Amino acid sequence: MAQLHGVGMSGKKPQTATDFELLYESFRLPVYRLIRGMVLDSGAAEELAQEAFQKAYATRHKIRGDLSASAWLHGIAVNVASSHLRRRRVARFFAGRPRPPGGLEAEEDRRQGSVERALAALSPGLRAVVLLSLYAHLSAEEVALILGTSPETVSSRLHAATEVMAAALARSHPAEAG
Repeated sequence: MAQLHGVGMSGKKPQTATDFELLYESFRLPVYRLIRGMVLDSGAAEELAQEAFQKAYATRHKIRGDLSASAWLHGIAVNVASSHLRRRRVARFFAGRPRPPGGLEAEEDRRQGSVERALAALSPGLRAVVLLSLYAHLSAEEVALILGTSPETVSSRLHAATEVMAAALARSHPAEAG
């Protein structure tokens, strides 16, 4: 991967190399963790986080004034992760394997924690809402701007996602659910 160099976020417009380096250092782990939550694969998440920062650098002159730096970067990360998930789904379709072989899937399930299993139960769209809202602590308005929807839709999707996650957690821990 290429090194990140260039400008960042002094004020509302990109300015110095130090700005982008500070932005990278401040958001490197949150962006990685968001992508990791979206794709549920740590190796791919590392590469995709680098891709997200490269896209952020390349599009720094297009930053929207209505988004914070955090929301802007998290929006790029969601787009990169969503593109990766689409490519992976298409590749599996053309390979004739809609899911990993049973043995690999069972092994992956054993290694996943409860929260990851709950996230895996969500569609990528609902996963994005949950991660942006609950992990990145973005407001419903910021999440709506990132996803191109309304704050009300974000709220209803968050509610639906929490119900799906609660059901997934209840299935994985049936003794605790009763």
